[in-house]
Amino acid sequence: MAAFLFQLELPGLSEEIVRIIPAHRAHINKLFAQGSILSYSVNMARTVIWCVINSDEESAAMEMILEFPLYPFFTEILCHPLLFHNTLPVTLPGIFLN
Repeated sequence: MAAFLFQLELPGLSEEIVRIIPAHRAHINKLFAQGSILSYSVNMARTVIWCVINSDEESAAMEMILEFPLYPFFTEILCHPLLFHNTLPVTLPGIFLN
């Protein structure tokens, strides 16, 4: 499966955007649980989102972006196909016998 890095640009925060954020976060969390999103980051100014989407095709990844609740507010969408995407492995803490 391929991965695509999306850079999603937003205008400054408005009341309308703030109202949509809870629904947007719930949608992102659902995509994480499905394994469709591999990473999600927002800059400190809250004007740029970077997310890595796991998809066979760029068009299918873009379809996911179109379903984001914040999509109507994106001022620019850039897509970068990735050769690979590495992250630190998630491990459970070790068991300590007392």
